[in-house]
Amino acid sequence: MAEFTDQPFLIRTTKAGGFVRSNASFSDKVGIAPEELAKKSFIDWIAPEDQFLFNDLLEGKIESCTVRHLTKGEDTLELNVRISKKHDDCIVLARFIKKHNRPKYFDDFSREANVKSTLHEIAHIVEEQNPGYKCSILLVEDGHFVKGAGPSLPDAYNNAIDGFAIGPTVGSCGTAIYWNVPVIVCDIQNDPLWVPFAELAKQAGVNSCWSHPFTSKSGNVLGALALYSPKSQTPTFEQLGQLKAITAMTGLAVERGRAEEALQKKHNEALELEDQLRQAAKMEALGVLAGGVAHDFNNVLATILGNVELSLIMLDKIPDNAEKLKIELRLKNVITASHRAGAFSNQMLSYAGRGAVATKKTEIGKLISELDSLVLAALSKKTTLDFELEEKPIFVNGDENQLLQVIMNLVTNAAQAVKNKEGRIVVSSKIEDFNTDTLKKLSPEDDLPAGTYACLTVSDNGTGISESIKDRIFDPFYTTKVTGRGLGLSAVKGIIKMHGGLISLESELNKGTTFTVLLPILENESNSNVINIVDTSDLQNKTNINKRILLADDEEDLLLVLSDSLDYYGYEVVSAMDGQEAVDLFKKSPDSFDCILMDLSMPRLSGQEAAIEINKLNPNVPIVIMSGYNENEFSENFDLSILTKSLQKPIGIKELIEALDSTLSNRDPVKKLLKKAS
Repeated sequence: MAEFTDQPFLIRTTKAGGFVRSNASFSDKVGIAPEELAKKSFIDWIAPEDQFLFNDLLEGKIESCTVRHLTKGEDTLELNVRISKKHDDCIVLARFIKKHNRPKYFDDFSREANVKSTLHEIAHIVEEQNPGYKCSILLVEDGHFVKGAGPSLPDAYNNAIDGFAIGPTVGSCGTAIYWNVPVIVCDIQNDPLWVPFAELAKQAGVNSCWSHPFTSKSGNVLGALALYSPKSQTPTFEQLGQLKAITAMTGLAVERGRAEEALQKKHNEALELEDQLRQAAKMEALGVLAGGVAHDFNNVLATILGNVELSLIMLDKIPDNAEKLKIELRLKNVITASHRAGAFSNQMLSYAGRGAVATKKTEIGKLISELDSLVLAALSKKTTLDFELEEKPIFVNGDENQLLQVIMNLVTNAAQAVKNKEGRIVVSSKIEDFNTDTLKKLSPEDDLPAGTYACLTVSDNGTGISESIKDRIFDPFYTTKVTGRGLGLSAVKGIIKMHGGLISLESELNKGTTFTVLLPILENESNSNVINIVDTSDLQNKTNINKRILLADDEEDLLLVLSDSLDYYGYEVVSAMDGQEAVDLFKKSPDSFDCILMDLSMPRLSGQEAAIEINKLNPNVPIVIMSGYNENEFSENFDLSILTKSLQKPIGIKELIEALDSTLSNRDPVKKLLKKAS
């Protein structure tokens, strides 16, 4: 067979073992002899990413395609492929595609090319077939030019055209798009259509322009392709035919490319939604786990706290001496530690987003100082956590659990940024006055009034945040980490906005990040948030002889210490190990009990189910629910109108006795009131 080109080419059957013929250039390029190629089918030599194109060719969906043929090394050879049917097999003609002299960025586009990369390819082909001419392809959106491709035109020219409004007399392309007709301009400098762009054309070295619009299958104008000549001249009949043919192909390419981009966008959105749902499910699972752990933990703490406080109360009967004072000090230390452990449990709930929502006066410094016990586990041993807090108390009106979530999340993010290198995280607080302009610079989207704010900052010397990520950092579920933790900065921002504040970000790559939170301050407040060590002096005279309490809890040790504590203060206690036993005991004498005190989570019948049954038997008896969960965990499905109070474990004896005294002294047989323990 004669060599009809010096470029690499291959003729062969598609199946293995059949006819294979290649010229010397092809064999040199792939480094594989024809007899070796024949051992495998043609598709086996095609790069896996391109095999779907060849299958489309075999099925008659397309007339030709471009695929990459594997070489002996790790490279590929790009071939244009056509086929011819013959008997039960197909004959393949594959020819080498000559590489265009084009910018490097063009070669970086993926095989799944987008619309603009396809237009660059078309423009290069047009210029190759028309030496000395320059090709430009412009798209149109909302009546304005959108830069498509102009590889040989100056950037200044392409940029000036981009975004320019089309019209009935706007250059060759603008006019062609507007009227959907070809526009031939033979002398740009003297044509009225080109008045806005004449100087640009002179700088680009072009003097004539022939534009042809291209459309979708439905006839909608998508843009225009233009061929520029350095001379003032008229196109030949052949050039006009070529221009018409290439624009028809361009219209199809743009329409198909946009359809593919739309499908890809939908696919990406589906993946993003899936990731959001997965993240939400993860946080829900974390919340359920934290709620269960906190419940069990609080039950254990309640048992410890009850026994220690009861021991401390009973110790008052012993005459004072040195040993007694030592014992009192140690017992009080246990009580303090129990309260801190209870706060730790609530922090776990806050971290999982399941803390109770209760707005009240909150001291920022105290909130921050109790933070380290929880977040230290997230820090590397090489990272230090320092506090630089305002000496005087800073009070805000807010929800402690939610504000704690904010601080913990920012510190945890800082820990992730520092990673395992030697680093420093600083949490600071201060009071500062801000004017409107400063607030606007910190967060343009917020409209906070000028005034005095609590200023909380969390700084680290970690990896920093790039400019491209800064714009998305507060987007829902957006994370730069492989496995997300915490609420996400979107939720953090939402909490701060609900508190009437703002959050801003300053960061520099490889230097660190600072988050600043501003919250409206409460003026003229004093610090009243202190741990209540049991004080028995005001309880000694409170006796409740003949007050009968039905006490139910499935934690045997806790049931025992609560029963002993109530008995110590003069209550008559009837104990039950679960909700069903409590209902059975109540049924025997529904009018003999002055108050019901029950745990929420119990076997057989829960506290909620038992409360409903007891309320049916006697709607006037006060019902107090205790729980290791916070009230949010049961309030959605619980008819709170049947409750008098709700108490969260661990419950100190003073808190319990005062709650029962309040319940019994305010008992109204006609009207039931829902009260919450402070």
